[in-house]
Amino acid sequence: MVTYSDLSAGSFYLLRDQPSAAIQLVSVLALTDKCILLRSYGQEDHDFWKKNDEPVAELIEELDYDSAAAILSVYNEEEDPEAGDESF
Repeated sequence: MVTYSDLSAGSFYLLRDQPSAAIQLVSVLALTDKCILLRSYGQEDHDFWKKNDEPVAELIEELDYDSAAAILSVYNEEEDPEAGDESF
């Protein structure tokens, strides 16, 4: 079973944190001895903490930076079609 401690800082993941939850794109922002700080990307970004030993319901895949940036550019285009290529 995958837990949040299996995720790596600076990496992006597609995952479900609950079995019936929507798939979300997350990145690992920080790690402590007992917790992990994640950012979820979507219509609105939000940061949240999880305990390292909490199970991830479904780890779908790890994404490289370019793949994550391509996905995030879709959200940027929806927010401001004239904004061009923005970093996150």
